[in-house]
Amino acid sequence: MPKSTLDKLLSIARIPDQNRGEWLESADQSVEILEDILKADEIVIYASGPHMLIHSVLTPNELLDPPDHADLDRAYIMPDDSWIIQRAYGGGEGHRVYLQPPLDHPGCKSLVGSEKLVFVRSFEGVKDYEPTIEISQKLVHALGLYFVDERNAYCRLNDRGDIESIISVYRDVTHDPRQQVRAVTIRSHDLASYMALTGTSLVSLFDFTRFAMGGFNGWPEGAEDVFETRDLFYKQRKVPQHASYVNGQVILRTNLTPEALAEEWKAEEDKSRLKYASFLIIDRKNGHQLIETSCSPDHIVNYFTESDLPWEISPAFFRPEVLQKYKSDPEKYTFGDRSINCRGAWHLKTYDINEAGQVHTYIGYLAALPYDEQLYWQSFNEKPKAEISERAYQTDILGAFTTTDDFLEDVKRIIAELDQDSPSWWKMRGSEMRDAVHYPVTDSSSEWGDEILALDHLVVEGFLVRGLRAIIDANTGVYERDWGSLKVLEVALASTGRTEDQAQNAVAPLRELHALRNPAKAHGDPKGRRLAIATARKRHGTLRNHFSDLSQRLAASLNVIKATLPK
Repeated sequence: MPKSTLDKLLSIARIPDQNRGEWLESADQSVEILEDILKADEIVIYASGPHMLIHSVLTPNELLDPPDHADLDRAYIMPDDSWIIQRAYGGGEGHRVYLQPPLDHPGCKSLVGSEKLVFVRSFEGVKDYEPTIEISQKLVHALGLYFVDERNAYCRLNDRGDIESIISVYRDVTHDPRQQVRAVTIRSHDLASYMALTGTSLVSLFDFTRFAMGGFNGWPEGAEDVFETRDLFYKQRKVPQHASYVNGQVILRTNLTPEALAEEWKAEEDKSRLKYASFLIIDRKNGHQLIETSCSPDHIVNYFTESDLPWEISPAFFRPEVLQKYKSDPEKYTFGDRSINCRGAWHLKTYDINEAGQVHTYIGYLAALPYDEQLYWQSFNEKPKAEISERAYQTDILGAFTTTDDFLEDVKRIIAELDQDSPSWWKMRGSEMRDAVHYPVTDSSSEWGDEILALDHLVVEGFLVRGLRAIIDANTGVYERDWGSLKVLEVALASTGRTEDQAQNAVAPLRELHALRNPAKAHGDPKGRRLAIATARKRHGTLRNHFSDLSQRLAASLNVIKATLPK
């Protein structure tokens, strides 16, 4: 809920520390605040507090044209009104059981058949049960919303893959239950869309009653002051410096129509309005020239189109940092070794990394990204320093299976096989942990360190000491109680047919990985970290190459271990 909306509601609900007398006698100002809130991007449809109650329902337009304010003034709607199985007897009909809707008897004719949006339900008889706020399932389902507990809101994904709160439920945190404020808001356009499609308007019943204990002796006699326009009606009374109240109803209508919604949809699908960024590419069709061109469908063609325009599979090259955004947010992005998915929003079909460490993809795939995402990639676009990777050439250009080894995928495959039928010496790692490990895409020591830690979690922490000890016991081997899992693993291998040298060689890559765990930490031993990074670069050229080499040796070790230890 926007802070401005919340602040306005709290200003209505609570007696301020200053100007108390002025606040107590001016309940009519709450109506102006409510009208402002109903014009905002977030509309309040329910709010309750010590001096405030707002409760809104959706009513068929024909019952409000014109509104019968005298009839609406008799409305009586409780927050806990809901669907019930009603039991009745009498009236010459005997025993009857029937389903009764929440607004079957709203106290007035104008609201019969209206749709209740908010339900405050209590579990009577159960101690310490906090009454929950529930929202009309018809509204929630129609708007495609899902309750997200951490946001305390009904949400959906927008076209960028971000979670948006559409209906927010607010509960004020206070130790005094008499001062508690609860509220529900909804995005105005979503409510207007629903109103347009259901032929309804929002009727907000309100009561703002202000008084202070000790100085208020009751309301004066005489007629109430009445204010009335077409869509606003309220009665009020005040006791200067001591108390005041207003209660009535305000009607919110929408000019939106089903036809207008259809036009919105049509505009969204109008490809002529789409924007496209330009990229440096290798024009494979026209002499492998380096050119700059838009990724618009008007500027590129497929293999089968007669044209001088570049092919859709003309490669564009990028600094490797372009991938960091996707690696760092696994909740939003599914980052694969060759593709990227943004939840419910877009998909980059393929990319790869060449020998120079550049990320590359094809301009036709960039065209499928949202324009903002194209601009992001454009900011990393650069001239090629090498050709596309051998793997990409084999799979994307020749349409063949790749002969290039992927050692990290080999590690993950073996881990998945162990997970599927876990032996007593293995702790299942799960797909989420496997998916969290990637090659470093840059030569950043921080990224390399993060991936080393993730790989250690995946591989080394999977070995169970108890199961390994059982293997040694079964083969009359010897171990010390304080040995860690890798030392016990080495002895277990030696006790099941491997020589000591073979066992040591099989465990060596795991020891190397685990030894890098502490230096890899950003806040670990700085001297050890610098030495580990320098050694990796000196031996392998880049940290990515080191990671690939380590993955190759880990895969070989896991194969030996898997083939040696009993299942």
